[in-house]
Amino acid sequence: MFNYQMMTRLNETGLFTWTSQERAWLRMMLNHPAAPEALHPDTLHKMHDMLDAEQDLDLQDYLTEKAKSEENSVFHPLLKPLRQMILHHQGFRLTGRVRNGRISQDQFGYPYKLEYSMVKKEWYVLWYAPLYNKLMSTKLHSIITAEAQPLQPETASQYAAKISILTENRKTTVTIEVLPEFNQELSRILYAFSCFEKQVEFVEAQQTYRIELTIPRNEMDYVLSKMRFLGKRVRIANNAALRERMSETAAKVLARYAETELEAMPERTSGGVRSHPIEKPFANADDSDSA
Repeated sequence: MFNYQMMTRLNETGLFTWTSQERAWLRMMLNHPAAPEALHPDTLHKMHDMLDAEQDLDLQDYLTEKAKSEENSVFHPLLKPLRQMILHHQGFRLTGRVRNGRISQDQFGYPYKLEYSMVKKEWYVLWYAPLYNKLMSTKLHSIITAEAQPLQPETASQYAAKISILTENRKTTVTIEVLPEFNQELSRILYAFSCFEKQVEFVEAQQTYRIELTIPRNEMDYVLSKMRFLGKRVRIANNAALRERMSETAAKVLARYAETELEAMPERTSGGVRSHPIEKPFANADDSDSA
């Protein structure tokens, strides 16, 4: 569903809609071997009961998998205990491997979120390190042990308040303008930035929509990728650093396709591709004009 206004309205009223295809897809996913590992038995049983009347989404008749790469399980054994620590506002003592192969021993922290990177296919735990007053992000595959540590409610509240302050300090704003000739594509453009906090303003004098995004600083590359995806429909209005990075990356891409007079032209031969310089206009050896 790409209707941004409708999705926003549904979110405001607390409603969530499922299509029959989504319910059938979820039923198929519950039959995946990783489902019993990822979900509590009661939760799995309840979802099976809710979806029992749905049709089977049998894709085997329509799809053929050929030469697929090795598939790693998205489930990690630490997901359940870390989730319980976060739900019960507990701390942990962490032992894990760092980049240079060294073992980091018995670090105390306060976990507050689990994240999964679709790009790297990795689970991460986000946690607060009181000793350094920093927010940390650690791959679950790098963790050797994570032992729960009970905390007093007052201490957990203090850590949560510091996490909120540090998270706010990491945020910045980017204003994006939609070019007037693409105003009719506003829903699609807003959908591209749907994971960020945003405010939309319409400047009547210029017939332009201005979208103010509030984003963590470490998400700037993601915003750039979305800007490249949207192409000529949008432009960065106020963030000089982001505009400069966009200009640099665009110049590098264009440079790959630039042609010069001295560039070699490829010639196909029976043995493959051979290159030779572009030939200049023919001239006789004695500099006289040809007949």
